[in-house]
Amino acid sequence: MVYIAVASVALLCLARVPAVLGHARVNSPPIRSPGNAFLQTCGKPSFNSVQNDPTGHIEEQEPVNAGCDLTLCRGMLLKDQPSSNILKVQPLQKMSMSIDCTVPHGGPANVSLVDTTTGGSGSIIGGFLKTFDNFCPTDGPAPADQTNLQYALPDAKTIGNKCQNPGDCVVQLFWATPDFSQNYYYCHDIVMPAPVVAAPTTTSVQVVAPPPTTSVQVAPPPPATRSVQVIAPPVTVAAPVTTRPAAPPASPVNGNAVQSVVPSKMLTSVASAATGLAAAVNGNGTSAFDKTNANSGRKTFAPEHAVFAIALIAGAAMF
Repeated sequence: MVYIAVASVALLCLARVPAVLGHARVNSPPIRSPGNAFLQTCGKPSFNSVQNDPTGHIEEQEPVNAGCDLTLCRGMLLKDQPSSNILKVQPLQKMSMSIDCTVPHGGPANVSLVDTTTGGSGSIIGGFLKTFDNFCPTDGPAPADQTNLQYALPDAKTIGNKCQNPGDCVVQLFWATPDFSQNYYYCHDIVMPAPVVAAPTTTSVQVVAPPPTTSVQVAPPPPATRSVQVIAPPVTVAAPVTTRPAAPPASPVNGNAVQSVVPSKMLTSVASAATGLAAAVNGNGTSAFDKTNANSGRKTFAPEHAVFAIALIAGAAMF
């Protein structure tokens, strides 16, 4: 009976100890841990389960309160994490995770960058960063790429404006063990400040205007002039022919004989007959042409004067 009692006490003590103390323990970077916000959100049973086994599977955390999503970081929240645990990173940064496979179970696993702001289990940004077909295998030691897990964050174009605030994004290791129907979630927080966009460089370009062009209109040369010399034909001037009228027969006037006078030059004016006759009647024996008042002071126009005038007219016509 004594032996039975001792055995019963031993079994009872073993029942209070978690079945497995760890399966895959993440040594670094620091993963999310439970706190008061987690207790209020997910409830006492879930909080106690995580306290007893920080590396346990989510199935042992049930039941949970409504609004507690165990498929994102086992339901643990940013509010419970010290700010020193938040890693500041850059796009394409190379990262590493140190892991101990304490209890090998085997099964697929992956690493991803998760946007926690979309609700529920969150959304994977860009795709898996690392995948394994058989994580923490049962048939031998864990490979080096599982205990020292290496990966790189997505590029800036893929991340966009996500992960700029603490708590918006986490790097999560998910591990499924189909043989044991268990699922494990391990998260660590990252923040990615917005990239600094350099101000565009402005280049001052001086535009030099070409010098103004002056349009000069060149007048066409004047038409060529031909100097034509007109040679007037010689002018033949006929010498004037002076016809002397026949002397009238002498006729007595008042009993006196009148003598005919023939002028020696061409006349330019003729005295009226009345004047000449009056002079003759008065007994003046002088020629009527010499006594005419109309002829006084006038010069006679000789024939040579006519020739000179014609020559002047011909010369003016040439110019």
